[in-house]
Amino acid sequence: MRHLPHAVAALLLAAVSLPAQWSIEARIGRSFGTAIRVADCAPRHRAACPPVRRVFDDRHRGHWQTVSEQFLVPGYWRDEHVPPTYGWVVDHCGCRRWAMVDPGGCRRVWVPDRWETRTRQVWVNC
Repeated sequence: MRHLPHAVAALLLAAVSLPAQWSIEARIGRSFGTAIRVADCAPRHRAACPPVRRVFDDRHRGHWQTVSEQFLVPGYWRDEHVPPTYGWVVDHCGCRRWAMVDPGGCRRVWVPDRWETRTRQVWVNC
């Protein structure tokens, strides 16, 4: 750990003393990019140093647009659970009592075709 500052200083000195150029390029999204070049130039040779270059790509100019489309959902069978039904019933003696009218269970129900409106985002070039 003691030698870490010395190693970092030595690397920085080696990087500064190299005559080669190095560049940093970045892109922000799809529509903007920039590049920076650093060269080992003396102040009197400033004209020989490459300038900072900013690139704006016109091919990717545009905007997002919301598009609504009609979509057909085909029909299908759906299993539905029907709970039991209770109510007052009259037995064979003529007495009224509370009992199960329908035992319930599972029932298959056909869901017909239907149209849905779905929205999505679309990139539109200018």
